Amino acid sequence: MQFHFFVGNDNGNSEHDIFVDGRLIQQPNVNCAVDGLPWSEEQSPESIIKNLQDQLIVTIDSPSARPGMYFIGKFALDSGELLDTMQVGIDYKYDVDLPIVNTLGQIASVAVQKVFEEEKGIPENIEVQVDMATVLPITQHTDEASAKFERRFMAGPHNVTVHLGKMRVTVKVIFDFTKVVPEATPVTFALQKDEEGNWREGDIFNEFAQNYSLQENFNGSYFKDKRILHTDIGDGSTEYPITEGNKLLRQFVHGSNHGAGYAIEEALDEFNRLIHLPDSPRQFFSDVMKNPNHKYHSKAIKTLRRPLEGQAKQIITNIRKQLTKARNEIDVICVYGGGSILMRSILHPMLKDLCEEREIKLLYIPPQYAVTMNAKGLDAFVRGKIYEALKERAKQAV
Repeated sequence: MQFHFFVGNDNGNSEHDIFVDGRLIQQPNVNCAVDGLPWSEEQSPESIIKNLQDQLIVTIDSPSARPGMYFIGKFALDSGELLDTMQVGIDYKYDVDLPIVNTLGQIASVAVQKVFEEEKGIPENIEVQVDMATVLPITQHTDEASAKFERRFMAGPHNVTVHLGKMRVTVKVIFDFTKVVPEATPVTFALQKDEEGNWREGDIFNEFAQNYSLQENFNGSYFKDKRILHTDIGDGSTEYPITEGNKLLRQFVHGSNHGAGYAIEEALDEFNRLIHLPDSPRQFFSDVMKNPNHKYHSKAIKTLRRPLEGQAKQIITNIRKQLTKARNEIDVICVYGGGSILMRSILHPMLKDLCEEREIKLLYIPPQYAVTMNAKGLDAFVRGKIYEALKERAKQAV
């Protein structure tokens, strides 16, 4: 059985948002290496496949990552095993194994599910050809770093064994072409077009259109020629690129090591003290923050407020620097990313005042869209004509 997948892959410090064959998968971006399967009794493969991403166990044989068996994402986070994560402000994404292992695991999981849906059976072997677009933080993105990250994916084939109970499916993953771009730049595609390639409409723009008395049939075509200062707030970094239409203005590339992850790291000791645990991972804290019904949610909020204010002030300082460099010639400041949700109550009032002062519009992306803007943009990018041209040029150069 063979497939060809388009993959838009946002491998964040905290969360992995990845479109595989048009399916959005969101998982904690963690894994753990283990010595064996956790089950002693036979599991029905059919009972695992439907929610495979939540109980994903793979064995990796790849030239680009340490071989072995891994629990991936939520299954790893809930396992109690020692987790592998990307260390905020320390790890370079293109150097560590975690993005390689988790990307291979998720692609292989979708391949297994696709066969099961289409054939109502489980084969022993699957081969997947992949075209993929992914990102590096602007603070890490250089020609050398992006080329190295691309080579690690294209160095395959990568052999991934997906464990369905005691049944195993071998998935050979071959990256036909991979393009690495700076974080935030794919968002221009997600702002303008929807999944069907039409101008984007809907509640993502409601607050923006209402605040600035824009026409009732407002859509993404508004942004096709706008100069946008992006503020993509992640866990470990915030990116501040400026785009004009779909073009990244290279003279304004800027990123800083600020984000929600630093605030969480600062709050974590106090949080652990309040819940009487000697230690718990940052991703656990993030999960508690996302769930208002969690019994520790109010304790997490309490410990995070002051560290978040510190990070928000640093981000405002960096936005001011970019505005000064661009002489305020910006149409829209667009704010998104997982960190933007946590910081909204603190950052939005600061930005509103700044935008009024500089005569710039503020588009603060609603929480339900903020996390996946990069992944949606990458999914649109990998299916578009620019990616096709870059791939063709790269093939001719070989």
